[in-house]
Amino acid sequence: MKKLVIFSGTTEGRTLSGMLAESGIRHTVCVATDYGGELMDRDPCTEIRIGRMDREQMTGFLREREFSADDLVVDATHPYAREATENIRAAAEHAGTGYLRVLRAQEETDDAEIIRYDDMVSCAKALARTEGRILLTTGSKELGSYCASAPEEMRERTYVRVLPSRESLEICLQAGFAAKNIIAMQGPFTASMNRAILEQYAIRHLVTKESGAAGGFPEKLEAAREAGVQCHVISRPVQEEGVDVGEAYRRIAGREYAGSGVRRIVLAGYGPGAPETVTDEVKTALERADAVFGAARLTDPLCVRRKYAMYRAEEIIRVLEEDPGIRSAVILFSGDSGSYSGARSMVAALRTWDEKAEIRILPGISAVSCLAARLAESYDDAQIISIHGRKNGKTMNRLLTMVRYHRKTYVLLSGEEDVRDIGEMLNTAGIDGTVFIGADLTGPGERIIKLKPAEAAGYHGQGSLTALIVNEAAEKRPIVPVRRDEAFIRERVPMTKESIRHESILRLDLREGDVVYDIGGGTGSVALEIASLDPSLTVYTFERDPDACRLIEENAKHLMVSNVTVICGEAPEALSGVETPDRVFIGGSGGHLREILDALKTGDRKIRCVINAVTMETTEEAGRLIRESDASDAEIVQLACSQVKEIGGYHMMQAQNPVMIYAFTI
Repeated sequence: MKKLVIFSGTTEGRTLSGMLAESGIRHTVCVATDYGGELMDRDPCTEIRIGRMDREQMTGFLREREFSADDLVVDATHPYAREATENIRAAAEHAGTGYLRVLRAQEETDDAEIIRYDDMVSCAKALARTEGRILLTTGSKELGSYCASAPEEMRERTYVRVLPSRESLEICLQAGFAAKNIIAMQGPFTASMNRAILEQYAIRHLVTKESGAAGGFPEKLEAAREAGVQCHVISRPVQEEGVDVGEAYRRIAGREYAGSGVRRIVLAGYGPGAPETVTDEVKTALERADAVFGAARLTDPLCVRRKYAMYRAEEIIRVLEEDPGIRSAVILFSGDSGSYSGARSMVAALRTWDEKAEIRILPGISAVSCLAARLAESYDDAQIISIHGRKNGKTMNRLLTMVRYHRKTYVLLSGEEDVRDIGEMLNTAGIDGTVFIGADLTGPGERIIKLKPAEAAGYHGQGSLTALIVNEAAEKRPIVPVRRDEAFIRERVPMTKESIRHESILRLDLREGDVVYDIGGGTGSVALEIASLDPSLTVYTFERDPDACRLIEENAKHLMVSNVTVICGEAPEALSGVETPDRVFIGGSGGHLREILDALKTGDRKIRCVINAVTMETTEEAGRLIRESDASDAEIVQLACSQVKEIGGYHMMQAQNPVMIYAFTI
């Protein structure tokens, strides 16, 4: 076979074209309208010709393309398009080329629940003897026959559902249908969507063709049955001889269709929620998908053939595994797929499950950009953070840091509780800012609410929420954000003094995102200063004295540091079950320095350690253990500090005990 043309106008034609394109078989597809062309997948192997052709034009087309006995014409037009089929067959015979008819399978129905007619004329005459509103779902081409047989009063109570194309609308208007009686929508339609239309327009009679599963025939019957609507069916024309799509592919390609083996999965940002904010690219992906997944609030309003109210990777993968018929899927994310959407983890899970899958990510309008537009506030000079489903001490500490040092901070929220927590946090920190809440943005109940921190702390209101926190009195962030000794509540608990503390922390060589141990926490001065340096750090402080543990927690609350966890217990036993550290400070070992270092060396990770030694015994033991442990990058510093104190009108030096600082990597 040299040349191949498909006269298409059905799902079967598009499906066959896609199968051939996947197999690298070049072909031409002829469709009647621009709308039909838009539905076709673009592929280098597929040439798309748009425009209606009569018998003479089809014959000329095949002659121009020099079709002969070695070539093939495929008729994949609608089973009710009898004239088109006759023209295609005649043109093929005239060209002396091969002809293949592709037919869709016919659904088995219970004739007790429907009334059958041979044609639209006999159906229209029967409906003239009925009462109640009528819905025609037979397409715009049948309207001429219907109107010619229907009295004026029947036309007034008839509603037509047609494709949203200019040609279809013009046919409806020319047939005399009022605009209010025209429903221009693109399928596929679920049974629930069909039923909603029947109930919305108080329909009593549904007219349809026997269009098979691809034409949504089962869903129409189900909706009519549930709504108590009488279903009138135009039977198929005289049975033709033909083959299904699979057999057509076998005859053309000479083999069974195995497909490319590649699943096509689109991860799409659906925007804030209103259909008007969904991009055309995402809408096209939804139209072409075999199945759509996403949170219920996103999938429920959609009119697609198959949809699943789920967004967890394991659930979606289970459905894809159990239904091999789903070759293309769309997974929806609210807002923008690239902004706190879960798309990154979804891609990783899908790649692990099916490394050959073709995964495409489509952006959407984020809730942040929408709120920024509503408030006429830019976001390129703002901080952005999400606490939606990820609110914890570290995240809230990071949020507070953003608000403290920046004028604008946008926050994605889970709900009203997050607003209250933000209000309480601002109150406690003494930040007199303004909280703007965008609720149900782009929806019919959209609200913009302006609150002071105290009002936010008492906020109640359901909906999808996004916030902008404006702090007009934002502080300048310190270049060296160290804590002074006066910042800590001390009582009678030992504390590492600021000069020693700063030098010891410097020797830890901290990195963003590090997990840090502070063993022998005391007042918590070392742990809290480390945690204050960056909200990405995770700090665990271990202290055996319950009074000291209480004091550390009090200091953490006083300094508003939330990325520190206090573990009351003695090392090394208390270290068990805690995530492996990157950095360890040992200010007090309780005589168990060797056991602590042995416990730290059990993992594969390299750990940077700093030990403070005050007594001669600890100094001697620390030096010996460093040599025995084959440590690298060792540094030893002795630090002795004196502070000037005013005593009786005189200024005298008061020396602190010298401290040995050991820094090394094990």
